[in-house]
Amino acid sequence: MGSIVCATRGGEGSRAAQMAAIEQAKATDKPLIFLYVVDPHSLDDEIDESLREALLAELNWMGETLLRIAQKRADAAYLGTEVRIRRGNVRDEITRFVKDVKADLLVLGAPRGTTANVFGDDAIERLGKWIEEHTAVSVQITRPDYVKSKKEPATR
Repeated sequence: MGSIVCATRGGEGSRAAQMAAIEQAKATDKPLIFLYVVDPHSLDDEIDESLREALLAELNWMGETLLRIAQKRADAAYLGTEVRIRRGNVRDEITRFVKDVKADLLVLGAPRGTTANVFGDDAIERLGKWIEEHTAVSVQITRPDYVKSKKEPATR
């Protein structure tokens, strides 16, 4: 049986993706894994090398915190999950990860302010399409308005 992977970061889009992934996992009884990728390439080249590792450690800590929040949302819905952190290029690491865990579904959250585009040409849609083409894993893009249409489980 495959799993559901929810790639997460901060923001409303990620919260919507987490809620959609939790709903999918409960409906299908598939394992749910929350993934956070720390991208060292996202740090500007202008950053002093002596600060680089400290900043990466902070990004890692932020990822752990965001994953704990996602896991608490799943706990509130009475769903056990796994959390994982990877380091590298976001697209490459998500692609590698969904292959490694033999995922059936990848759930991505669209950033606030984006809308579903008929042409599929916003950044999150391009990422999802690229991952689908290179992994044969279905990708579901969830937008922040999903949160408004669903009630988030109450926390314990």
